[in-house]
Amino acid sequence: MAAPFLPDLVSFTKAWHSEPYPFISPTRQELSAAGKNVVITGGGTGIGRAIAIAFAEAGAQSVSIVGRRIDRLEAAVQAIKEADNYSTTTTQVLFETADTRNLASIKSALENIVSKVGPIDIFAANAGVLSPDGPVFRYSEADLRQSFETNVVGAFNSVQAFLPLAAPGAKLFNTSSGIAHWAPQAAVPGVFSYAATKAAALKMFDYFALENPGIHVVNIQPGIIATEVNPRITAGPDTVQLPAHFLVWLASDEAKFLKGKFVWANWDAQELMAQADEIQQSMLLRVTLNGVDM
Repeated sequence: MAAPFLPDLVSFTKAWHSEPYPFISPTRQELSAAGKNVVITGGGTGIGRAIAIAFAEAGAQSVSIVGRRIDRLEAAVQAIKEADNYSTTTTQVLFETADTRNLASIKSALENIVSKVGPIDIFAANAGVLSPDGPVFRYSEADLRQSFETNVVGAFNSVQAFLPLAAPGAKLFNTSSGIAHWAPQAAVPGVFSYAATKAAALKMFDYFALENPGIHVVNIQPGIIATEVNPRITAGPDTVQLPAHFLVWLASDEAKFLKGKFVWANWDAQELMAQADEIQQSMLLRVTLNGVDM
């Protein structure tokens, strides 16, 4: 099924969503995050902040956000506490300043969180940067290095800090991008730097999943959303709440068949569940060479 906004995108499910829908609502009892400690990097703004709000609405034991800017983090904490359904939960909300590009910084932040709430059950590696557009030839080396420092090294440091503090059976979600796997196209020119770093991080998370089978790892394309990290889009086709609610569903038992997979928040959760056996037992929703399943 053809997806909207970009002409060459194809949907895995018949239904395509650009905003939340009842089945992935954080208030659905089956998606309860009660007793879970949730940590989100890049949690002060955009998708990370929305994820934090969604897990608070799902009744998580604690929601902790990590970011570089204390003003954004403080505003996000207030937004979480003002969210619908938060008043009916006992969710503890914390924040820590840290820069994922610095291993000592993110390790200290996560250790501080765990000292207060206990091991991490759900970790959203969400911090990222969208580098300036430009063709490969004569592209700024400084901009390329900045992109790799945040999107690859930052993600690398995040999993280094997370694993020693993870609860048994913890779940790790990587906010990736569809551009990590779709072919270059004229509709989205000049984004090789972002595509290359997201593809590199995706491969790293795939290896991490293989090496740590006790950790439930899923890569996610959150949608095309107007956020602070993506100032070129002033009115994206997807709402910021869509990936947040979808991630709460991904963290539930209903979505356990998606371990090790790459999924789009736009895809319909119930349709995915209807194909659970085939998805789980095949190379479906894995980034591979077309026609060569290895």
